[in-house]
Amino acid sequence: MVAGAPLRYDPGMDDRYRDDDASRAIERWGAAHGEMLALRTYTARLLGAESALVLHGGGNTSAKGRRETVTGDEVDVLFIKGSGSDLATIEPTGHPAVRLEGLRRLRALDVLSDEAMVSEQRLLLLDASAPNPSIETLLHAFLPHPFVDHTHADAVLAIADQPDAARIALKIWGEGVVVVPYVMPGFALAKVCAAAFDAHREKADVIILAQHGIFTFGPDARTSYRRMIDAVSRAERYVAGHRSRPRLTTEAASHTQLRRMLAPVLRGALSAAGGPNVLSWDTSPRALAFADDDRVTHHSQIGPATPDHVIRTKPWPALLPRLSETAPLDAMRAAVTRAIAEFGERYQHYVSQGMQARGPRKPLDRAPRLLVVPGIGVVAAGKTKREADVAREIYAHTIDVIDDATAIGEYRPVAPVDLFDLEYWPLEQAKLGKANPRPLDGRVTLVTGGASGIGLATVRRFLAAGAHVVVVDRDATTLAAAVASVGTGDVSRTISVQADVGDEAQVALAFDAAIDAFGGVDVVVSNAGTAPQGFLHEEHGTETLERSLGPNFFGHQHVARAASCVFLAQATPGALLFNASKAAFNPGPGFGPYAVAKAATVALMRQYAIDLGPYGVRANAVNADRIRTALFGDGVLESRAKARGLDPDAYFRANLLNREVTADDVADAFLYLATAESTTGCIVTVDGGNAAAFPR
Repeated sequence: MVAGAPLRYDPGMDDRYRDDDASRAIERWGAAHGEMLALRTYTARLLGAESALVLHGGGNTSAKGRRETVTGDEVDVLFIKGSGSDLATIEPTGHPAVRLEGLRRLRALDVLSDEAMVSEQRLLLLDASAPNPSIETLLHAFLPHPFVDHTHADAVLAIADQPDAARIALKIWGEGVVVVPYVMPGFALAKVCAAAFDAHREKADVIILAQHGIFTFGPDARTSYRRMIDAVSRAERYVAGHRSRPRLTTEAASHTQLRRMLAPVLRGALSAAGGPNVLSWDTSPRALAFADDDRVTHHSQIGPATPDHVIRTKPWPALLPRLSETAPLDAMRAAVTRAIAEFGERYQHYVSQGMQARGPRKPLDRAPRLLVVPGIGVVAAGKTKREADVAREIYAHTIDVIDDATAIGEYRPVAPVDLFDLEYWPLEQAKLGKANPRPLDGRVTLVTGGASGIGLATVRRFLAAGAHVVVVDRDATTLAAAVASVGTGDVSRTISVQADVGDEAQVALAFDAAIDAFGGVDVVVSNAGTAPQGFLHEEHGTETLERSLGPNFFGHQHVARAASCVFLAQATPGALLFNASKAAFNPGPGFGPYAVAKAATVALMRQYAIDLGPYGVRANAVNADRIRTALFGDGVLESRAKARGLDPDAYFRANLLNREVTADDVADAFLYLATAESTTGCIVTVDGGNAAAFPR
């Protein structure tokens, strides 16, 4: 589908350098790091703030200056972006200092292995604890300029990915442009680039790396930055003036129901293929137009706009057929499985060809990171929500590059073997980092009653274990405070939903929110409840029992049923965890409305264990007792303690271990059950020991 639309940008980038902001940067960082590095940090952040220039750790910046060693000697250094740092948020320490003379002496070598290059760069660091310098450190060092900037600007890539990029570059940038044919980053590229620059030293003011990106430079931070803005603006104006057709776009469309049906199916198929399965959707008009365009089968399969993106996106996306909301679930699953299998077969061939040309490598998983979905847009998959978001955002810009490149000529990124070099290059893979695995990495958990007490303790424990968590609670104020309390480091893995579990429609919306945010659910902690008191035989006994059954029994049923639908759509193992109570086995006087509902919940858990066990779904319960939570407010604590003939503090310690049980203890039990792959139909007691409540 192609239609006319306004340009995404007015040709010509905004120059965001402001003298006042530069002065503030010097005030902020100058005393500790010097004026030069303060300005380097300021302009690096300006570049990083513009997604049409760099994305998620892409690009690099440098400055040359002097630093004093511990012995008091002053040496020339290169301040270069640390590998994997993000220009948008970089600090002065993100540009570690490397001895410049030692770097430049390496240019005399004919060959330098990657391992030796990394070793030499680390040996030349002034601070041994600093991050690894960028893989393009030598290129920055071999150029003579005090400041050097490198980006993967969208508009430049639309030119650099043309088969006749050198001819077009001369038109755009004139005799000041140096065009370097594609060479893999590292020592070889640094040598080729420096030689090309030297041959045009008198006129050169911009370097275009074919199928890779752009370099600008200057005597100061402002000049190098403004040369980048000017150079990219020229590319934007050229693209705008030479398009053979309007930009891809379409009317915004809502396919929410289809997307929500498809997402759990996708998660299951991706898991079965051995890939990550936390999802992030791009349903923008641009993504939808791309997915629905007649040329998508060809355009989407050529390759990424720059090889740097391959470690996050794989070489190309999987292509799904057009699906319908009315299609049977099995038919949808078969279509998705087939598309992912076809991707895997092609990827395996690509790896085999790469290893024939370059030698053996340990193959990565065969699952796609991107899927093009006609009628919806594009979906990205990652081990975490942030990882999926990064792949989604990169591909959104790739769509722009493909559209621009094919509208002005031919889109021709690097050859598959060159892409293989980058994808399987240890120095590129190192950018992704290797964190120690956690028990719930990649799992999505929904916790009801998650804003306080046992629920909030469980949320925190599961986040620490690597889970993505959907926090559900009916109290909006408490919910907002709870999510704020988990810490900024877990923001991308946490969402909140206001819902009352007693209302089946609200529960359904909570699961829809989980699907929208992450693609599905793997673990459910059905924790929400109330603590009504009263005697069943008295006047209002039936009414009180009915009120209790809403949140304390039917609430669990609403949650379990909604979760089961997601589990079965994913066709992956799932865990249903219920917060029951010791009252299910050892009810107390005057607590019948609560105890009866909890006993029913235990029976509910057992029934789900029986019915869903064949599908790999585990159902278990935690029987906790006497936890200091909001359930004991409004006089409930005093009443229960009195019923047992105890004062409040003694009431909490009245167990075989004579210790108070905490919400964290209960959260530990839920975490155990979430990871106990061979356990179902089980009741774990967390009550300090109560012989009358032993399950039997």
